[in-house]
Amino acid sequence: MRKAVSKNPSDSKIFLWFLISFVFGVALELIFAWPLWACYLILLPAFVVVPFWKKSRKFVFLFFVLLGVFLGAWKTAGELEKISVKNIQEYKGFVYVSAMPEEKDDYQKVYLCPAKAVKKKEGAAIYPDCQRKFLYFARSEELWEFGQTKKISCKLEKPENKYPKFDYIKFLAMKDVYSICQNLEKEEDSEKKTYLGGCYKYKTAVMKKIFQTKGYFEEKIRELFAFPESAYLAGLLLGGEDRLPDDVQENFRQTGTTHTVAVSGFNITVLAGFFMWMGVLLGLWRQKAFWLAVVGIAFFVLMIGSPSSAVRAAIMGVLLLWASKKGRLASSMRAITLAAALMIWFSPLILFYDAGFQLSFLAAASIVLVYEPLSRKVDIKNDFLEWKSILLVTASAQLGVLGILVYNFETFSPISFLANLIILPAIPLIMLGGFLAVFTGFFLPYLAGFIALPIQLALSLEIKAVEKLAQISWSSIEIGDVGLWWLAGYYIFFILFVCWIRR
Repeated sequence: MRKAVSKNPSDSKIFLWFLISFVFGVALELIFAWPLWACYLILLPAFVVVPFWKKSRKFVFLFFVLLGVFLGAWKTAGELEKISVKNIQEYKGFVYVSAMPEEKDDYQKVYLCPAKAVKKKEGAAIYPDCQRKFLYFARSEELWEFGQTKKISCKLEKPENKYPKFDYIKFLAMKDVYSICQNLEKEEDSEKKTYLGGCYKYKTAVMKKIFQTKGYFEEKIRELFAFPESAYLAGLLLGGEDRLPDDVQENFRQTGTTHTVAVSGFNITVLAGFFMWMGVLLGLWRQKAFWLAVVGIAFFVLMIGSPSSAVRAAIMGVLLLWASKKGRLASSMRAITLAAALMIWFSPLILFYDAGFQLSFLAAASIVLVYEPLSRKVDIKNDFLEWKSILLVTASAQLGVLGILVYNFETFSPISFLANLIILPAIPLIMLGGFLAVFTGFFLPYLAGFIALPIQLALSLEIKAVEKLAQISWSSIEIGDVGLWWLAGYYIFFILFVCWIRR
């Protein structure tokens, strides 16, 4: 007699739906903006089902679903309340530069934390409070550095939304910024006889050393490689397309290859693979080599200033690498959902107001859900230069992010598949050769010059290929404003497609 199969939800299924419910609760609060007290009403039906736990695990499942919705709504309501707090009109006192200034064409974005000064015998101890930061748009010639403390006075203004699709107020709130610092005046020599107190003293010292390492790398790249190839290699190794000339940036954008020079999961995966290869070369087991890769990625993220995009890419990229090394790519959706839920817990606003988070999660999830069934239908065992794998991964990721890209940027790049297929196979070798050239340059400059020659040629060919593809008339198509209904419709289609291809 066949044993009856239990239809009760398993622990793993309950946990997965708890995470999904939490994200759903965040979305509900962002849409309806319920007051904080209203969120507690969600708990009433949750505790009603507790006495029925012993009768069926379905009541346990229902409890954790409701609990997840409550936690998402409650956490998000607290973040929204911070935005509604009335800001002070003027600030006078010490500030702490909490991140490396973001350099633009003719200005800098400087993030300032208000700080409390406590007088002591050896001087004034500065204790920053980075819960409510100020954003200051400084002139390019002004000197601002990470870890600086200065005494300033400025008028504080609330940010304003100027574009219908971009909520600037909530975008800044994700970074704990609630005020714009205007008419800033600095007190000269305010740094004398002051020092950082508490953990900020050690954190700042460590981060400065890491940023110095990044500066040495960038300087050596500029010495060994000509421009704009040096800017392209710096983007590949250190992240960021801002170093590239405007016309080259536009070519990468039109061909859908900007992710190669931005801090994306692709760069992280290549770097992690490089560190794993180094670990195996040093005689480590693959398990130990993986952890070496994790440490290397953590150092890389710190070195480039720990922007949220890099943190997201590191988490998603390392998860995908772990899943592929373990042979569990098809069953790693829970890990990706957990990573996304944790990121949303620390900053709920990223769910709706951070396109980078949306693209990172959708690309990783789409690779997991779509690549595995597609790879079974396509023979990738005899894969010359891994072109089939690259094409499948690119197509899978593109399907996941296409809706968000078209909605936010109102353009579509039909040539991106071909462009990625052409340039991606060489990028791991370029990154490896570039890193070896730079590393060798600190000890054997002449040898580094010879190593850099073929890398310079490869970088030039990559840039030229992207330029030629961007010149094709249909490389980028302007779509226009498609609206939320189209966005919802696209992802309904995507979900149905995933269900069909995985059945």
